[in-house]
Amino acid sequence: MNSKLLSGLLVSTASYAESANRRLDELTIKQDRTQSHLDELTIKQDRTQSHLDQLGAHVDQIGEKVDQVSDQVDSFITHIQRLFTKAGSEIEETKARTERLEALMLKLDRNFDEQKSQFQEFQLTTGAALERIDRVLDYLLRQQGGNPNPPS
Repeated sequence: MNSKLLSGLLVSTASYAESANRRLDELTIKQDRTQSHLDELTIKQDRTQSHLDQLGAHVDQIGEKVDQVSDQVDSFITHIQRLFTKAGSEIEETKARTERLEALMLKLDRNFDEQKSQFQEFQLTTGAALERIDRVLDYLLRQQGGNPNPPS
């Protein structure tokens, strides 16, 4: 009777060991998948940062161009003032040029405001995406049982 009990105990132990090995294999696969997801998220985060850097550089370039246009506008206005004092007969022509210049300035202002708005929207969506990434990472860490920051 002891040998049957010992035999049953050995079979049960072997079955438990096989089950534990299967579970360990499953956990290893999940850990590899999680690491792969983390690597993908890191790549996406780097790509997002690169886009932000490019957008920042683009905004800087636009600011420089606006400054250049502003300098050109200042120069143009000075030239118009000389024309006013030099030739009264050219006033109507000068008014037309000024109106075109104002339209150009309004267009530049609208373009700048639109690009500024797009940049702000991009910042918001990127911030939201990064927050979702953080939540996914927290969830994955909790799923692995290694929760370094328990929810408060």
